[in-house]
Amino acid sequence: MLLDKLMIEEVSVMTRKIALITGGGDCPGINAFLASAVRRGVKEYGAEFVGVKNAFAGLASKDIEQNLVPLDWERVVGLENQSSTILESSRFNPFSPENEAAGYPEAIINNLRKLGISGVVGTGGNDTILSASRLERRGFPTTMAPKSIDNDVSGTDVMLGFRTAISFGAQAARSTADSARAHRRISIVEVMGRQAGWLALEIGVASGADLITIPERPVDLQELCSEVDKIYRERGYANLVVAEGTSISYDDPVLQKTLKESDVVRALLEETPEKDAFGNPKLGGISQILRRVLRLELGLKKIEEIRTTDLGFTLRGLKPLADDIILGVRFGIRAVDLLLGEGRSGYMVGNHGLEVREVPYQTALQPKTVNREDRELEALGVFISSTGVGAVTK
Repeated sequence: MLLDKLMIEEVSVMTRKIALITGGGDCPGINAFLASAVRRGVKEYGAEFVGVKNAFAGLASKDIEQNLVPLDWERVVGLENQSSTILESSRFNPFSPENEAAGYPEAIINNLRKLGISGVVGTGGNDTILSASRLERRGFPTTMAPKSIDNDVSGTDVMLGFRTAISFGAQAARSTADSARAHRRISIVEVMGRQAGWLALEIGVASGADLITIPERPVDLQELCSEVDKIYRERGYANLVVAEGTSISYDDPVLQKTLKESDVVRALLEETPEKDAFGNPKLGGISQILRRVLRLELGLKKIEEIRTTDLGFTLRGLKPLADDIILGVRFGIRAVDLLLGEGRSGYMVGNHGLEVREVPYQTALQPKTVNREDRELEALGVFISSTGVGAVTK
């Protein structure tokens, strides 16, 4: 019995080696999470940490040793203030039908066991959390923290990167507004947000945008153009913040009219969007379509009277604000406590008011879109079409 007990304790010590990964789009606050997880694990549990580059692509690699980044107390000093992620990233989906058939899930588990790793802790959005849940269902312990400037994961009020992106995005949008006023122009600022409009909503509100479009509220172009025309004629300038996933019916009469007049719009709509490893379309370009729609409908002589700014990836690689550093540190502590202190797997940590607590993966993976009432959204500047219907642009 004593020998058995000693063997169990020895295995317990030997298996306190944790792999850290960061998947999906990079954003501010990830490195603070990594640093916090390492410090907590080393100090409280005597754990060893190793970072794996390129998330699940790195975990599945035939030469996984080439993707390893040893992480100890000294190596994470000052890491909180660094932008992006030191572990790089990928959108590789090891659990797609073709990759499962190719044996990638088994390759990941074999690599982890070969390295003596007993658990995976990481950051990610919907797709990375989904992969972590599938790895966990195969018996390998995982915990995750949410990160995305889109703020579109459930089970948390806010995700890593969102607050920094809002602050910089609002500043950028305000600067375009000032320029539009000086030159008596229309300004359109495009931001990310494929299915959720949180980023466009908060950047628009914080920058004082005249109109905001979000994926959750389909747009009737005739009504939008009428509203922009009214603002432009009364003040001489107008400012719009639009989400990349803004929903417009392909059969919208105004869009069809613009298709006949504009080679650019025709080319944009005829081009089939590429899809990532999880089947999500890679969007972008709605501001260029709206620019030409507005010029035609408002009867403007020059396209230069409407300026567009696509913030896109600009908001991902920013140096994190204090809010995201603090959130990353708190997420790192809780994620490690769950796995090493409580022996619990299959959870995402999130913030709920003033608390950081965990939710099961299935809760985190529920869609999180802007679900406020139209009356409130209109007061904030969101454009609401009277019809309230529409289909995603072709």
